[in-house]
Amino acid sequence: MLNTETLEEQKETGKEFEINLLDVAIVLAKHIKLIVALPVITAFISMIVAYQSPDIYTADTTFMPPKPAASVSSMVSSLSSLSNVSGMLSGGGGGGISGQNDTYIAVLNSRTMLDEMIKHFNLHSVYKTNSKEQARRILSGQTSVKSSKEGLIHLQVTDTNPKRAALLANGYVEVLQQKNNELALTEASQRRRFAEEEFLKAKNRLSDAEIAVKALQEKSGLITVGSQIAALQTMIKSTERQLSELSIYSTENNPDYIKTRQKLYNLQAEIGKAQAGSGYISKAPERILDFTHKTRDLKYAEALYQMAYQQLTLASIDESKAGSSIRVIDRAIVPEQKSGPFRRNTILIAVIMALFISVIIAFIIEAYHRVQANKESVAQLKKIKSYLHWK
Repeated sequence: MLNTETLEEQKETGKEFEINLLDVAIVLAKHIKLIVALPVITAFISMIVAYQSPDIYTADTTFMPPKPAASVSSMVSSLSSLSNVSGMLSGGGGGGISGQNDTYIAVLNSRTMLDEMIKHFNLHSVYKTNSKEQARRILSGQTSVKSSKEGLIHLQVTDTNPKRAALLANGYVEVLQQKNNELALTEASQRRRFAEEEFLKAKNRLSDAEIAVKALQEKSGLITVGSQIAALQTMIKSTERQLSELSIYSTENNPDYIKTRQKLYNLQAEIGKAQAGSGYISKAPERILDFTHKTRDLKYAEALYQMAYQQLTLASIDESKAGSSIRVIDRAIVPEQKSGPFRRNTILIAVIMALFISVIIAFIIEAYHRVQANKESVAQLKKIKSYLHWK
C-alpha cells in the first residue's frame, strides 16, 4: 500500500510539473509577437546608435620615474663630529619606489597638469567647450595612470583620433619632465636646494665675521701683524673661497681654477715673506678680550662655511647620481587598431536584455488577465486599493 501511494504521489508531482511547463509555453506562445518584436526593435535601435558612435583608439606609454639613490651626504654626516649641524643641513630621508610612484601619479592626475595639457594642445577647441572644468573632466576620463610592481608607470589615453591619442600620451611625459625640476620631486633635488640655501647663509655669515674683525682692528689699533699682512690675509681667505666655489662646478683642469689656485700660491708666498719681518704691535691691550671673541666668531663662521660647502658638494653628487630625468621605456605610437566600441557585443547584450524584459512583461500581462478573470482576486484588489486610497 505504501509503495502504491508513493508512486501515485510521484505521478501527480510529475503531472503538476508538466502542466507548469505547458503553462509557461502557452504564455510564451500567446505573447510571441511581443517577445519577438521587442528584441528586434531593440537590435535595430542599438545598431543605429552603435554604428553612429565614433571609433575609439588607445595610445599608451611606459616610463620609469627617477629612482631614489643612496645618499652620500647621509653616510658622511653620520661620521662627522658635528652630527647635529650636518644632519640639519642634509635634510630628511625619502620613501620607497612605491611612494615615489604614487607621487608622480598624483601629479599626473592633478589639476595643474590637466590645465597644462589643455593649454598646450588647445583641447578647448577639440572638446568644443569653454569651460575649464568640463575640459578637465573629459581629459581625466580619457586618461588612465597605473603603477606596476616593477616600479614602472603605465599611462593610457583614449581618443577618437589615433594621432591625437599618441600626442596626448607623450605630452603627459614631456610636461612632467618640464615640471620635474620646478616641483623638486626627488629627494636629491630637495637636499641640493636646501644645501645651497645653507651655503649662502654660511657665506654671508663668514663675510660679516671678517668685516667685524677688520673693523675692530682698525678701530682699536689691535693688530697682530702689519697692515700689509692683514690685507694679504683677507685676500688669501677671499681667494680660498673662490677656489672652493669653483671646485663645485669645475674640475682641476679648468683654466679659471688653475689661475685662482696659482694666485693663492703667490699670496701665500708673499705673506710668508711679510711675516718674517714683522711682529706683534699691540696698541690697545684692553681690547684683547673683545678681539678674542670676534676671532672666535670668525673661526666658527669658517667652520660652518666649510661644513655647508661640504654638504653642497655631496648633495650635488647625490643629485647627479639620482638620475633625475624620466626614462621613457615605451614611447606612445599611433595605434593601428581601434580599442572600441565593441558594436557586436553591445548589440548582442541589448538584444538579450530586451528578450529577458519581453518575457517578464508577457508573464506580467498574463498574470493581470488571470486576476481580472477571477472574481475573488478582483475583490481583493479593490480592497487593497481602498486601503491605499488617500483622503
